[in-house]
This record gives sequence, structure tokens and C-alpha cells, in this order.
Amino acid sequence: MNVYFGLFIIIILINLLPSQNKQIANAKLVFSFILIFIYAAIRTDHGLDYSSYENMFNNIKNYFGTIYYNSTTEIGYVLLNKIMPSHRILLVVLSVFTCYTYYWLFRNYVPPKFYWFAFALMAIMGNTLLFFQLSGLRNAIAINIMTLATPLIIKRKFIPYILLTVLAFTFHRSAILIMPIPYFIATPFEFKRKNILIWSITCIVLMVFSTSRLAEIISPFINTYFNKYSTYIEHAIEYEFSAKSTILLIIFVVTFLFLSFTVLSQVNLNNTEIVIFKLSLLFIVSPIFGALNIRMSQYFAPYFLLSGVIVMNRVKKPVLKNAYLGAMIIYLLYAFFIDFMGKPNFPYEIYHTIFDY
Repeated sequence: MNVYFGLFIIIILINLLPSQNKQIANAKLVFSFILIFIYAAIRTDHGLDYSSYENMFNNIKNYFGTIYYNSTTEIGYVLLNKIMPSHRILLVVLSVFTCYTYYWLFRNYVPPKFYWFAFALMAIMGNTLLFFQLSGLRNAIAINIMTLATPLIIKRKFIPYILLTVLAFTFHRSAILIMPIPYFIATPFEFKRKNILIWSITCIVLMVFSTSRLAEIISPFINTYFNKYSTYIEHAIEYEFSAKSTILLIIFVVTFLFLSFTVLSQVNLNNTEIVIFKLSLLFIVSPIFGALNIRMSQYFAPYFLLSGVIVMNRVKKPVLKNAYLGAMIIYLLYAFFIDFMGKPNFPYEIYHTIFDY
């Protein structure tokens, strides 16, 4: 973890240096993601899924033609593994894809003067951003595809967005469940009182009614078409309301819904910012689903990061700005250092590279 923290400290300091123009700011942004790319590309034995993905690669290479039919591995990922000459090259290619996606996201939606702040948030969101994407390779591809499809949500380009959803589905089946949601919810229209009422009622219902009941309703569909997630459903059926609605969960959801509603209703945001903020709401409510939160928070984590940048840049009222950013940083620090790093046998404590062997 020392390497991880050292990396982001260097990147934040680089982006804190004054830039005379946008070209210099962009050069610093490119260099920052080159550093992250190096960190990602030379990793080995990284996280709990590293060995399983390496074994999957070898199996696909050795038994191509039967591996897809004998497993639940998505066809897009099977073909990607087949055309890659080695597992190391695969990791390098996917590292490029992830770094490009975040470079694109920062370049398009983060003002240059706040690059440092966006990187600071990225550092303490490692559990849902970098660490997750460097471990869950298939899911990372689908998440990156959805992130790059953000302009299609803003511009209401339905057919291209559906095509990208299908593409993402060929790498991770969760995309077909998650990606349609933001297109219909994150519309570039003014957030009105009726929207606040709908969101509030929906969240109250989800918090009051147990996850187990919802799991029982959807389990036949999941078991038939997404049998890989059957264990999630079985766990969810045993998941009680008391476990789901802890005090911390309620505080997080209620606090950020209130602050987000306030920003959406009182700050004059443009269409792009409205869409991003609505997408961040999906990250905020994802914990309510408890065990049914199948990768949902990871899909929408980039937009929660961007919501912090929007507040930093656009909210003028000190009370609202400080409340949102303060609550955000406290939550992210708790989630990263206590809930993520505080787990027994934390798998990312030691950063292994190809030079260790």
C-alpha cells in the first residue's frame, strides 16, 4: 500500500503545480495516467482474482472451442483472451483501457484546476475504482464501456447506447442488468419536486422491506439467465433488514440524498452536470440493495467522484459545499481505511510486480 499512496501523493503534487495553459495541464494529466498505467501494467499476484484469471487465460488458450460452452465465461472475454499472446500482454492492454477511460473522464468532465482534487478522491475510492478494476478484469471492461458511453446518455442516443450495452454484456453479464438503468433515470432535465418525492419514496420502500423478499421475487430470473449470481441471491434471501439498514448505512443514504437533492434543486447546473449528479445518486442508493448490490456501486463510483468535483466547482454557498464535501470525504475515508483495508487478510497490502520474480 505504500507504493499506492506514494503514487497518488506524487500525482496530486504534480497536478497542484500551476499550469500556464490547458496544454500544460493536459500534459500533466497524461503523465499522471502514465504513472498509474505503469503501476497497473507491472502488477502481479494482485488481489484475490489474479490467479483465477491467469488460469482462465491458460484454459482458453489450451481448450479454445470448448471452454466457452463448458463454463460461464462471456464470449467477448474468451475471444479477447484467445487473441492475446500472453496473460501479461492482456493485463497491459486492459491497463491501457482503464487508464484511457479515466483520462477521458477527467479530460471531459473535470476542470484542469481541479485535477488534483479528482485524483485525491480517486485515491480514497480505490476499493470501488482502481483496486476493483485491476482485479475484476471482465467487470472492469464493462464498467469502462459504460463510462465511455456517458455522452450517449446525455445526448439521449438510444440505439448506440444499447449497442454498447450488448458489447459490455459480452464481457460481463451484469452490464445487461445495470446499464439500462442510467439511460432512463439520468435524464438531462431539471430535477423537480416530484423527482425528489419519487426518489425518497423508493428509497424508503427499499430500506423498509427486506432484501430477502426482493431476492425471492427475482431469484427465478437470476437462476435461469444469470446463474453465476445464484450465490448472491442465496445470500440475499438470508439477508435481514437489521443487517442491511445499519445506522451508518442510513446516515450515508439519507445525508447524501438530502445534499444531492439540494444541489440539484438550488444550483444552476447544466445538462451534463445534471446527468452526472443523477448517476451519482445510483451510487448512493446501491448499498440499500445489500447482497443484491451486484457490482452496482462499482459501475456508478466514477460519477460519485465527479459529483464531488461539480460541488467543488459550481456550488457557491459555503455551507452546502462544505457539508457535501465534508460528508463525502468522511464517508470515503471510512469506506477505504476501515471497511476495505481493515478487513482480515487484506489482499492488497503488498504490491507485487514482475520484478519480484
